[in-house]
Amino acid sequence: MIGASAIISRFARAISTYEAQASAQSIAAERLADLLGNHLHVLAPRILEIGCGTGLLTRQIVTRFTPSELILNDICPEMEVCFANLPRATFLPGDAQTVAWPGTFDAIVSASAIQWFDDLGAFANRCAAALPQGGLLAVSGFGPKTLPEIRELTGKGLDYPVFEQFVSAFTSAFTPLETQHFTHTMHFKSGWDVLRHLKETGVTATGAAEKTAWTRRRLAAFVAAYQARFTAENGVYLTYEPFLFVGARR
Repeated sequence: MIGASAIISRFARAISTYEAQASAQSIAAERLADLLGNHLHVLAPRILEIGCGTGLLTRQIVTRFTPSELILNDICPEMEVCFANLPRATFLPGDAQTVAWPGTFDAIVSASAIQWFDDLGAFANRCAAALPQGGLLAVSGFGPKTLPEIRELTGKGLDYPVFEQFVSAFTSAFTPLETQHFTHTMHFKSGWDVLRHLKETGVTATGAAEKTAWTRRRLAAFVAAYQARFTAENGVYLTYEPFLFVGARR
């Protein structure tokens, strides 16, 4: 897995460009909020959001559920600036796998963040410990059909679980209420635009150690190979596979 310092620096650099590029993440956040809305009926709930980023899911949560208190966690402390004027919200910087969470919650939510975690089962158990019986967990991550084009050309990428593994990581502590998965294909004019997309979302999948190897010649070769292998009628394409899970604590 890519180190925490690399993740922090990449997402910090992408704050101003992330939302314009992150269409797959935006769709996943909206769908996750839809699924959560089918089951969260607590008035003014106390909610913890893991990996809040720039607030794609946060805005859905605030608008739909009017939480009494919203704890917003992200490993990248620079994200706090995105929530400076958000009422009843507290920003909690740190790695969600280890940072102390303040109290218990009616729901824990996370969109497009947990694919970075080392152990989804351990994360599920930690969430269960911070929820009452019946408390809700709503999370999205990504599956192995995410950025396969990049992996094919570079041999680098995250180790994504298949959908059944993703769901089963939560079912020992949570009764599944909603699950969903889909693919989202983005189209770009050229391979250069694909590279720009990855940089401007912070979702560079080739690993920090590869940074020094990206010479101008190698970049040009990557773009040429990308356009030769992954071109369709609408231009070159890039694939994401979001996974969604909503469950109630057993």
